[in-house]
Amino acid sequence: MMDKIKLQKEISHYKPEMTSDERLKAYFKGERVDHLPFNLMSLDMAYGMNLGYTLKETDQIENLIEIIKKRCQEYKVYGISEGLNLRAMGYALGSNGIFPENDIDHVEKYLLEDKIDMDLLEMPDPYKNKFLKRKIDNARRLKEKFPDHKISTFVAGPMTVLSALRPIEKLLRDLRKNPKGVKKLLDFVMEANIKWIEVFNKEFGDVGVMIADPVSCDDILSPKQVKEFSFPYLKELTDRIYKVNNIKANLHICGHTKRQWENLKKLQIGSFSVDNCHDLSECKEVIQDKLSLMGNVPPVDVMRNGSVDDVINSVKSCIKKGADNKMGFICATGCATPANSPKENLDAFVYAVQKYGKDAKIGEIPQAVWED
Repeated sequence: MMDKIKLQKEISHYKPEMTSDERLKAYFKGERVDHLPFNLMSLDMAYGMNLGYTLKETDQIENLIEIIKKRCQEYKVYGISEGLNLRAMGYALGSNGIFPENDIDHVEKYLLEDKIDMDLLEMPDPYKNKFLKRKIDNARRLKEKFPDHKISTFVAGPMTVLSALRPIEKLLRDLRKNPKGVKKLLDFVMEANIKWIEVFNKEFGDVGVMIADPVSCDDILSPKQVKEFSFPYLKELTDRIYKVNNIKANLHICGHTKRQWENLKKLQIGSFSVDNCHDLSECKEVIQDKLSLMGNVPPVDVMRNGSVDDVINSVKSCIKKGADNKMGFICATGCATPANSPKENLDAFVYAVQKYGKDAKIGEIPQAVWED
């Protein structure tokens, strides 16, 4: 059994030999690296709360700068990011949000509460829209402070943006009763997302993009609805991001997605991040000829509520199931790391990847995972 004290002693034996950027680049070139690439999604929020900040304070730029400095020093995880979470474009377009001190933001009043009314929408200019301009200013500040770090951004998928403009139960009804209105709205938010990507590219050059699209999961949309309202718009979004950015986006969809795995290979994406509700090995068998795989340590049951041993065992299981993906594997959480995850569980994740993902090479399961 591993406790916090023993974990700290064990961690001292594993010092990364590469930065996260160096590792990722070398790994996808086919070179052997010190250990598998990893991604604790939303790490800065969880790390920041463990430093004593409230969740809301982690979003303040000067606090974020301090958080990044410290996580770089401790975990050697380099890279900065600024973008649009699941509800951000909705706020930019006019929905009103509540931003609690220690909880996730949520929409209080939807712009399109009563009906889909295109006259209520104005295409946002990221340089002039108050909500988006703050994010561009923050990104500039981060790049100024960390000039050697790669910067990336993120957007919500078109269907998910709609859910921040119109209540989900009304939106799902609209899919049946007002499909033309939904498609007009999807076209609009597509252009809004692309404007954000174009401005980010203008400011920082070609950058990585993560798309999160939970509303497109099989738990919410039927196969017919995915085919009509989700996939074509994800296809257009990923095509256009690639055209603007010269880098394929990555995609995460919360929830069940098995019915869509084959079609996801038709998107201009580099990797698919699979939710922990799925078995990594099952997803791997379908997508590995086209896509790299990310996943999928359970964020709530393991990262937030589990023990140090639970985290270590989950990371080991993910490595065994996913690391031989032909197009590559990034050991990651199955969704955003809960902000109130204990520090020892963040440490345990990093430790387990360093130990059991040692001497990694694309398409191979590291020998170290079998040795303990």
